[in-house]
Amino acid sequence: MKIIIPAISILAITLAIGRWSGITIDRQTRDVVAIAGIHPLSGVLSSLGILLWCSAASVSMFVALCIRENLARHVFYFALSSALLSGWLMLDDLFLIHEDLANRYLGIGEKSVLAALGTFVFAYLVAFSRTILRTNYSNLAIAFVFLAASVVIDVLLEKWVERLGPWTVFVEDGLKWIGICFWCAYHAATARQLLAESCLASTRAATNRAGP
Repeated sequence: MKIIIPAISILAITLAIGRWSGITIDRQTRDVVAIAGIHPLSGVLSSLGILLWCSAASVSMFVALCIRENLARHVFYFALSSALLSGWLMLDDLFLIHEDLANRYLGIGEKSVLAALGTFVFAYLVAFSRTILRTNYSNLAIAFVFLAASVVIDVLLEKWVERLGPWTVFVEDGLKWIGICFWCAYHAATARQLLAESCLASTRAATNRAGP
């Protein structure tokens, strides 16, 4: 029942979205490439990026659940926040939230969504700075550099680089792809570090309980 209920719930939500948005049910269940009738490799870099966002979110959520009882609460909240942030970035990429859906259904512009995301990221870095500084944060820093460069091209410099034509998109998405790679690498390595610390703390606790 723990599996079937969420699975059926997603199907129900899919039907509700169809009625609300006017999208036919077959267009919600079929593969996007099949619906569009385009080559299966279309959007391959974007798809790979979404997989890496998902990997970062999954490993962070997994380690958050594993370390909850053994490490300090702020470390648990760091892992949980990392999972939520990666999950949001995955959904944003997958469903074009800041580029389309937010404005289409909520009337919120792209820059407003990005500003809200930037505020959350800043709060995340400030709140968990001590935890981040004791990890291999160089990969996280590199990730932010490339992701920020991609956003700058997308939002601020788009008109200046339009003369490059298709290469503009390649540069923007290429920078984003590299940033996602470093992002995923950081969270995977950090999850491993926190899991090792949790296992060590658990072992020490068991030894103390056992006594001399």
